[in-house]
Formats: sequence, structure tokens, C-alpha cells
Amino acid sequence: MALIHVLTTRPRPDMARTYEGIVQRIAERARSTNEKFRWTAHQTIHGAPPAYHFVSEAADWTTLGAGDVTAVAFVMRLFGSKDGQKVRDELAACAGETESIIGRDRPDLSCAADEPELARGRAPFGMVTRLVARSGHQDAVEELVRKIAEAIPKVDDPTRVSTYQVVIGPLRSYWTVRPLTGLGDLDAQSMPGDLLTRAFGAGEGGLVYRSGLEALESTVRTIAALRPELSNMG
Repeated sequence: MALIHVLTTRPRPDMARTYEGIVQRIAERARSTNEKFRWTAHQTIHGAPPAYHFVSEAADWTTLGAGDVTAVAFVMRLFGSKDGQKVRDELAACAGETESIIGRDRPDLSCAADEPELARGRAPFGMVTRLVARSGHQDAVEELVRKIAEAIPKVDDPTRVSTYQVVIGPLRSYWTVRPLTGLGDLDAQSMPGDLLTRAFGAGEGGLVYRSGLEALESTVRTIAALRPELSNMG
């Protein structure tokens, strides 16, 4: 069971450029020292207030617990106590909202890309949909996502999607990621309702879609861009 840790930050708008510079220094130090901890950085560009998402993966809880469990500990180890404290202070001066969640991979709700780089979150762009199920309605939400994943190969649609379930953070939550080589990829991809209708017909497909939407408390869709210069991908 792969675990995915997502650290989302929203620095103060007037400090966004300074924040990026600090994170780039951290990433450059990690790459130059062949730091074993790997992450990809992504920036929301459409659909929500600007945010940065730092995504790392662990094979299991033991592996996750073996590393630095906080950004503070990681910075201190990477730069040493004196310089690390300076970097911490610089980051604090940019501080805005921060969210840390852990999810687990749900291959049973996915139709993942065959290309390893795309499947591992290294596509240039990604369409991310966050789903929150109403209390007691997770089965209907999972059925909706499962049927969408089944529909993709059934109608030979170019869409690929990976699904994750939150296990630490806002429970009853899921997120899906469509890897994109460019935003133009969306011109050839069907949206969920159309996929279900094409694959299962207006009756069954429409029922699954409506039931899934009724089971949702909230849905937010965004597009994020990969930021390699803020990443340590290895």
C-alpha cells in the first residue's frame, strides 16, 4: 500500500516570489548533496487560489516514519543547525496557510498511465479533483470513481487517472489526478458524465453519475503545473 504525503502551502501573496526562492535553494541543496528524500513540487495555476503542493511517497508506514517527519526537521538536517535556523526564519516570514495530509493509493479506483513518469506524478501538468463524501455515502462515491476508471478503457478514451484516499487529514476525502503533457490533452479527453454515458449507456451511466454527485459533500477541481526546480525527483 503506497502512502502519499502532500504538504500544501499558501504563502502570503506579497511574499510568494521570496518563498519560491527559498524553496528553490532547499531543492538545489538536496540535489547537490544527493539527498535521499525525494519529492515533486506542483503549483496550482487554475481553479483555486495559488498554492504549492509538495508530494512524496512511501511504501508503508515504517518507511514513512523512518524519515524526517516534519519540514522543520528536514531543513535543519539539510543545512545544519545555524543555517537551518536562518532558512526556518525566512520561511516563517512568508508564512500563510499550510495543510499536511497523507493518502493511500487506490489502484482499484484508478486507470493509471502506463508511462512510469506520468503515473508517478511527474507529468508537466495534472488535473486534480478533490472529493469529499457525505457522511455514510462513501460507497456511492467510490462506485462513481470506480465506474469512471472502468469506462476509460471500455471506450478507448485517452484519459488516465490515479485515485488516492485520505487516511490522515480530512476523512471521507479522496483526490484523483489526471496526468497531462499539456492542457491541450483535455481536448481529446471526456469528462466523467460523458465517459459513463458512452461506456454504460444513458440509463446505467446516468444513474451512477447522479448517485455519485448526490453522495458528495463537496468537489473542487484544479489544474497544477509541475515545478522541477522546486523538486528533488532524483
